[in-house]
Amino acid sequence: MAMKKTLCVLMLAFSASSLAAPVTSSRLAELINQRLGYMQAVAADKARTHKAVEDLAQEQQVLARTAQRAVELGLDGESVKPFIQAQMDAAKAIQYRYRADWLAQPDTALPNLSLAEVREKISSLSDAVLTQTAQLLKQKSPPDKAQFLAHLQQTHLSTADKLHIWQALGEVKLAQ
Repeated sequence: MAMKKTLCVLMLAFSASSLAAPVTSSRLAELINQRLGYMQAVAADKARTHKAVEDLAQEQQVLARTAQRAVELGLDGESVKPFIQAQMDAAKAIQYRYRADWLAQPDTALPNLSLAEVREKISSLSDAVLTQTAQLLKQKSPPDKAQFLAHLQQTHLSTADKLHIWQALGEVKLAQ
């Protein structure tokens, strides 16, 4: 119960801080960076527990949950799915790249967060990404590609990954 209450307080604080920050393409990219920044911890947990990087059942749950949240924020739920999928694809690619690195040179200083802990943080950031996206679209302030791509920087995130996320972002629409 205390954990749930703490999580609610953190989510409210995070939501308030994301609403107070200016709505910009760079802010949106920073939120995605934060989300993708947990992929080393995810890869480490999955390597430690001998789990596969890809978890299709989890992806389906995330897609359903984020599509519902998108509708609550005034976005077209179906148009959000490719954007979320692009982020999950980039997340998986980052995890695979970390694990490939560790084959040649094991990293003994890996993050030691449980997958459950990390997923809570990622979920909060996903909500913030959707909130920021909705605000940009409602203000009729389309994201700036150059600004977005310049600020989307993460270890093991390729240019192709960035462009995939950008293209999917361009498909997100407000609900009719």
